[in-house]
Amino acid sequence: MRELHEDALRNIVTGAGLLGSGGGGSTREGMKLVDRVLKFTDRVKLMAPEEAGDEDWGAVIAGMGSPIASLSRVRTWSPAWALELLEKEVGFTSSFVIPFEIGAGNSLNPMLAAAQRDIPIIDGDPCGRAVPQVDMTTFYLGGLSVSPFALTTEDEIKVILHTKKPADIERIARAITSELEGVSATSCNDMCGKDLKRLIIPGTTTLVEKIGSLIREHQAAGTDPAEAVCAQFEGRLLGRGEVASIDVETRGGFDFGVVRVLGEKPVTVAFQNENMTAYRGDRLLAVVPDLICALQDNGTPLTNADIAPGMKLSYIGFKAPEQFRTPGVFDLFRPILQALGYDDDFIGLEALE
Repeated sequence: MRELHEDALRNIVTGAGLLGSGGGGSTREGMKLVDRVLKFTDRVKLMAPEEAGDEDWGAVIAGMGSPIASLSRVRTWSPAWALELLEKEVGFTSSFVIPFEIGAGNSLNPMLAAAQRDIPIIDGDPCGRAVPQVDMTTFYLGGLSVSPFALTTEDEIKVILHTKKPADIERIARAITSELEGVSATSCNDMCGKDLKRLIIPGTTTLVEKIGSLIREHQAAGTDPAEAVCAQFEGRLLGRGEVASIDVETRGGFDFGVVRVLGEKPVTVAFQNENMTAYRGDRLLAVVPDLICALQDNGTPLTNADIAPGMKLSYIGFKAPEQFRTPGVFDLFRPILQALGYDDDFIGLEALE
């Protein structure tokens, strides 16, 4: 176990903002969450999955809602309240908390609860990226139910959802969140340490901390970090240039859209909250679950809510963790991809060079 201090937390926000693949919360939200965490503690305990006892218990914590609303209504107590609500419903006491995904917001939301409860956060997550649906995790595919699902707000509204269908959780929780000014905190996937070690993708918080440190070094020097990130973390430059257009439509609580970049390396990226495909003309460059990540030329990682015409940016591709490159994972993405016009099977980045 080790301790994360302010500089490490800000590195995590930056690195997670990149590997969030267009989602997971903006770095602006993440930096505000760091400020919140530091009001409770000057350090957060980070625990490797193998350090958890088999009989220890914990759960996933995440933020849900509008990225824009999350900037003005930054969470403070609701992540811990969501965890407490789930504990009371199921009957356990948490020894640790787990991030739902990688993202500038969702890598930090569970740290609020960890700081307030003085328990560690696990160095790992069940996605290795950000994802648009609660069932798109190694936990769900490994047999852990999303139900019961706890949802709370900063106004102390508390809801427990029970259902056999993850799609119902997604639909109802997003509808509730939309009614409650677009911001909530959630907790689900309660589990013992034995299941944690069986299903987690380990080391992802440490990974984003290292990536964030490199990006911030280049930001301080006034240099573009895209090439350095590719070289040191096995990334691939998919596109580079100026944003010519971004078309977005919100349906069912999700943002669907297309970003078109022209210039040195033209690229077109389609997304449902997170980036799903990248093309140059008719040539496929990357497809989920591999990561398609946007980095502004000034070094700021970008979610799709941050991107605007005229921005100069690079798109970087990364291979998803092997645990997230399975047929079962791809099948969860398949309906989204088909709606975007992609009907093929998964093709990894290494086969698209």
